[in-house]
Amino acid sequence: MNTFAKLKKSLSARILVLYLVFNAVLMVVFGGFITLYSTQIVEREVIHYTEKILEQAALSMNTNINDITTRIVSFVSYNKEIATALSNPDMTIADRLKLDRTLSSLLKRTDMFNSIVQDVFIIGTNGYVCNIADRSDLISEYPYMEQEWYQQAIDVSGNIYMHTIGLHAQDYYNPRVAPYAAGVDTFSMSLAITNSKRNVVGAVICNINIKELGKTLMSSNYEKSGKIALLDKENQIVSQSDNSDIGSFLPLTEDTRRILEESEMGSFKDYIGEEMYLINFQTTSVGWKLLSYVPLREIRSHTWPVSRLFIIALIVCLVVNVMISVSISRSIHRPVKKLTDDVRNVDFDDLKLANTDYQYSELNQIAEKFDDLLIRLEQLIKNDYKSQIMLNKFRLYSLRSQINPHFLMNTLQLLQTEIVYGNIEISNGIVVSLSRLLRYTLYNYEKEVRVTEELKYIREYLSLFIRKFDGALSVRYEVDEKAEDYYMPKLLLQPVVENCIEHGFSNNPSDGMIVISAVLEGDRIRFTVSDNGAGMTTEEMAQVTANLSKADIDDADIGIRNIHQRIRSCYGGDYGVEISSEDGNGCRISMTIPLIREGSIDETAHS
Repeated sequence: MNTFAKLKKSLSARILVLYLVFNAVLMVVFGGFITLYSTQIVEREVIHYTEKILEQAALSMNTNINDITTRIVSFVSYNKEIATALSNPDMTIADRLKLDRTLSSLLKRTDMFNSIVQDVFIIGTNGYVCNIADRSDLISEYPYMEQEWYQQAIDVSGNIYMHTIGLHAQDYYNPRVAPYAAGVDTFSMSLAITNSKRNVVGAVICNINIKELGKTLMSSNYEKSGKIALLDKENQIVSQSDNSDIGSFLPLTEDTRRILEESEMGSFKDYIGEEMYLINFQTTSVGWKLLSYVPLREIRSHTWPVSRLFIIALIVCLVVNVMISVSISRSIHRPVKKLTDDVRNVDFDDLKLANTDYQYSELNQIAEKFDDLLIRLEQLIKNDYKSQIMLNKFRLYSLRSQINPHFLMNTLQLLQTEIVYGNIEISNGIVVSLSRLLRYTLYNYEKEVRVTEELKYIREYLSLFIRKFDGALSVRYEVDEKAEDYYMPKLLLQPVVENCIEHGFSNNPSDGMIVISAVLEGDRIRFTVSDNGAGMTTEEMAQVTANLSKADIDDADIGIRNIHQRIRSCYGGDYGVEISSEDGNGCRISMTIPLIREGSIDETAHS
């Protein structure tokens, strides 16, 4: 995961990836365009040839149908005796035999049949029936007059005598005599026969051999999976190039049905069932549609060689691109890595790059600017180090200068009180104590003092307040003897004690008690000053605790926060002040500092 993250941020890796992706996308787009263009060309060619082939198939079918129609009309027109015989409703056997001989002779002499004609029927309304085989292959007593296809053949409404009869079963054949025709569907061309009075007396019905017609359509087919179908006006399959699905309906979409209904011819793509096809259609002379449909997958399969060639070329180009990209990436990666390694290995004791030539002028400019930056950084570090030393000294001076005025103010207030009451000896003692305290404060200013000296100072300092409050304030010391030989910052405890008197007792204690303790805790000393004063509410405690962390130590608020900042300034963030208090139950302030021995005083003071 880390390696992947590094590669994402690597300049050379990004150049490699971008170069490869750009070229791959370019090749894929270009190849896709070529494939699409070639597919469209193939589709256009297939459409063109399919239209031509379908046009020839339609022309051939129209020629056959027109030829059959012409011969049927000629046969009836030139043989009036047929209409005369069929007009007789009471034909005798002799009349039937005579008509049979006439028709047999006529049918033998006529060239009425071509390859797609299966049989010819002459059926009269008087019950007479004859076909090419002279009824020898027909079922006797078959109810021809009741059949729908016969009723359509003798229908002359609208003065239409010629009809194209849709699919109907040839169930009138005897299956033992004509098994090839019995039960097989056919469609027919028919002509109504009328007598001299224009009355319909029968019909000539020419049955089409669907299998032969299918062979004709198959010879016109273009693709292996493509088919040519003859559809009637209800889009029922009358004939098909492979002789399949005769009598069924193609699962055409509504759009395809609408186009077939509204147009005479055309080409388009649409679904037949669940597969997309290229569809061409022509309208025949009888109003039926000759429809060619070829699966698009077969058409597009002709572009597979082009696609395979493109894939091979793409793989070769990708390999070449990888080699070129790796070469370019390495030529960039080596000098960049050299520069980054030199930057990473810069020693803070010697802020300077190890090399000056990184092959590319841009990298050399970066290196020069970085060297200049290192020189400036080194100078800033030196200046900052000196500034920090001066700043720490200034902060210590500032802290102590803030502490001393408060001490003097409280002491002078006590002295003023004694003078007012005329207590000369006590006033003299206060002056002597004050001089000792000032001498302690001003002497050996920057160094730590022994814990015993600081405690001695605090005892003398608090003695002044004990005198002032006349027994209302008492102090107890709990000091570990082992802690007395260590050192501590001067005047560390005075502001804390002063805080107890001013805030804990509000400068007016009553049975007030201050407890000062010093104990060793491992490698540190803990000083604790506690009182039984007013304490702090939860809100006040939160405010005081928040103030401890403020960086501004030159504020007018010079109490506990200044002590906390002073300890941290000298010894670091592991030491400082901790406060705990409850409203009405006094306050407890703890200060921790490291163990400071005499030999480490100067080093610790300035660390």
